[in-house]
Amino acid sequence: MKKLVPLILLLLASPGSLFAHAQGEDYVFFKFLENSVEGLFEIHFDEFAEKLDLALEGTDEEALAIVERNAERVQAYLRENFRIGPKGGEPWALEFLAPEIFTLPQGRFVLYNFRIDTGPLPDELDVHHSLFYEGDRLHRGLLMMQYNAKTDTTYEGEYTAMVFSPGNRDQVLDLNNVGGLLTPWDMIPQGVLHIWIGIDHILFLLALMLPTVLQRKDGAWEPVESFKAALWNLLKIVTVFTIAHSVTLLLAALDFISLPSRLVESIIALSIVLVALNNIFPKVREGSLLIILGLGLFHGLGFASVMGHLPFRMVDILKTVVGFNIGVELGQIAIVAVLFPLLFAMRRTEAYRKWLLPIVSALLLLVAAWWFIERALAL
Repeated sequence: MKKLVPLILLLLASPGSLFAHAQGEDYVFFKFLENSVEGLFEIHFDEFAEKLDLALEGTDEEALAIVERNAERVQAYLRENFRIGPKGGEPWALEFLAPEIFTLPQGRFVLYNFRIDTGPLPDELDVHHSLFYEGDRLHRGLLMMQYNAKTDTTYEGEYTAMVFSPGNRDQVLDLNNVGGLLTPWDMIPQGVLHIWIGIDHILFLLALMLPTVLQRKDGAWEPVESFKAALWNLLKIVTVFTIAHSVTLLLAALDFISLPSRLVESIIALSIVLVALNNIFPKVREGSLLIILGLGLFHGLGFASVMGHLPFRMVDILKTVVGFNIGVELGQIAIVAVLFPLLFAMRRTEAYRKWLLPIVSALLLLVAAWWFIERALAL
């Protein structure tokens, strides 16, 4: 463990932010002026490689040269898959300007600047977005507002007016009423979704659950006799984990805590390693809840990282965080409700105690150990 200290300190010193742009999303920024529009497409390098078979490699200058050589093909794709114009009318023509490249902790992005001659700005606009959905049902496109001449409003930060998905490609933008995108209630299903697709959180929860139907006696695992006792073991663990990640989720969302995402994701992977290792060699029993509390704090930062990519953009932040966290807990309860009865039913079998518990824990350990190495060393 001592050898990990220098590595963890190195990670702490690394740049990064919990709130930043994400792979799997593209962004279209707009300034709606009285007689024209200024805007840009912001696209992750990986989207070019995966969806357009265009590898952007080398230095920024070299990558920009590739972008410029392929400008006609990419701009045709953008025009075909993103259209905006007066409601019920013909889409406006996009005039592309010089592209740019910039870098974030999540990777490099291309900026395709454009302008539109609109004439007098209409009240409502038809917007079509089908960029980068090829084979990716989870991809999202965000329409970001910077300025709106209709209401003379300058929007702070990254204000998201719309989110597009493969099932929601066409929307109407009312420039007289550009409100917050997601309500706190809308965040509940987002929380459910992100616990279900957050495989590292699920594996951590599984590692915690595996021994809850057993107890240590004379150096060996024995089944817990009653369902009530086993459920109490589980409730203590889940409650402590919930309290921990709820606290840091809230603090991170309110910007009281900001740790490098590389550090957070590495420690989440390490948490699975430690819990799985303790299932195989059960040395820590007393004080284990305190360890779960400490590890759960980092899982909360991981949830905050996901939530930071959602398009509520700090509107009703406290209610939004509570809604998202309720969703996380509902998703967590659903996982527990499915797995726990199965584990309880198998607890008396010798195969569970001697084979299933150590083998599944060992697989979890190996997967998480690779994740830790991959994340910590940025492989």
